Order: sequence, then C-alpha cells, then structure tokens
Amino acid sequence: MNSDILKIFIDNLSELRKNRGCSSKLLSELIGCDPSYISKVENGRIKPSIDKIIAIADYFEIDFIELFKKQI
Repeated sequence: MNSDILKIFIDNLSELRKNRGCSSKLLSELIGCDPSYISKVENGRIKPSIDKIIAIADYFEIDFIELFKKQI
C-alpha cells in the first residue's frame, strides 16, 4: 500500500470510528484482533491485511473501497 493511500485509509478509519463512537480497542476485538491492532494501524506501525480491511468495512456496513476514497 503506498503512503498516500495508506494515509487516506487511516484518516477515514479514524473518522469513522470517532463518528460512530467506537474505540480502537473495541473495533480491534470485533474484527478478531489483538486489542491494540487498530491503534497500531492508525499510528502507521502495521499495515492491515485485506481480510482485516474487509472486516472493518463490514463492521461499518460500507463497501471496503470507501475506506480508500479521499474525503472532500
């Protein structure tokens, strides 16, 4: 994942979480990961796999591609 796309993904993920009142720990657990997983993703320490990206999108009930669209 190139850095521009990763930044868009991270920004969108963080915004979605905050708008829906979902902590990084809770989202991590809901998608079957270690409690610090989402925090690590949002801080750029790890890159999410496609199955985790899809799980995140499923949780928010959006198409996974929406996580990569630059918001206006």
